[in-house]
Amino acid sequence: MPRHFLTRSILIFLALTSAAVIATGQAVVLGVLEDVPGAYAGEPNSRQVRVVFRKVGKEWEAFPSSCPDQSCLKTISSQYPSESVWTISFDGRNLGQVTGQTPKEFGYYSHVGLQQIRDGGPVPTIGKRSTEYGGFGEASAYRPLVANSKPYFNDPESWKPSQPPADFVKLLREQFRQRFPKLCKSKHDQGELEPFLYRDEDVKLVKAYASNRGWTVARLHLAEAIDCEDVEAGFEINDKWFTVDPQRLVRYLDDGIWLVDAGDYDNDGQSELVFSIDDYNRGGYKIFYDNFKKHATFKFSYH
Repeated sequence: MPRHFLTRSILIFLALTSAAVIATGQAVVLGVLEDVPGAYAGEPNSRQVRVVFRKVGKEWEAFPSSCPDQSCLKTISSQYPSESVWTISFDGRNLGQVTGQTPKEFGYYSHVGLQQIRDGGPVPTIGKRSTEYGGFGEASAYRPLVANSKPYFNDPESWKPSQPPADFVKLLREQFRQRFPKLCKSKHDQGELEPFLYRDEDVKLVKAYASNRGWTVARLHLAEAIDCEDVEAGFEINDKWFTVDPQRLVRYLDDGIWLVDAGDYDNDGQSELVFSIDDYNRGGYKIFYDNFKKHATFKFSYH
């Protein structure tokens, strides 16, 4: 048998196997229940589930999300499950179920992966609408909630908000400076940048979350700080996230994100953390797992 024929046959087999796994519901698929702002002025928000990740073997993979043109928006939906029954959860609690259907095509770049909720029952909701959850457009929206194609929602690591002690914050600030030793700030009314000689105490701890296994994630903010390579000379850097392991080893995690929730979404005994991407003209989600050694990213643009 020719080698190219054998290779093609293997690729076709793998593609069909992957599709069959999704179709039969055997794969763990993660989504996020969103409160999607209207596409134009006066159009109300709508509750939809965005399909974002699936478990393939031992790894989490993102569904395809980056569309370069309108043609892609018309065809990419075929790579998503046509219908899903979702278990909605928050903070280790089951909030209910919804059923979502994938449209034949996505209307906007920012709608990639969105399923329309089919049934007319109550849709789980936490809190009130806020611009904190509105993404790039800063619209008022409900808090996103993790949706799972399997009834897995427990958080065995019990991730909770925490208030680290002073020596812990000192470690975080030291790592911030090591990671970002050179920052700038804007000269008043000149549109130019100058070196920012910030103090350690200028780096503020915004939020921190800790697990019962000794891990911590922390969000740090430095007001007025600008990337010195920023030619626009005006955009402040995103808040920076760091992880701290049980031995207090601090590592940089990411920026332009915020924590949606934590849970054991594949039922393997360890919690995964799902973050929302909140950046200029960018939205989406990141999932971190295996003690933050691995992650997958689902990212889209708004225009």
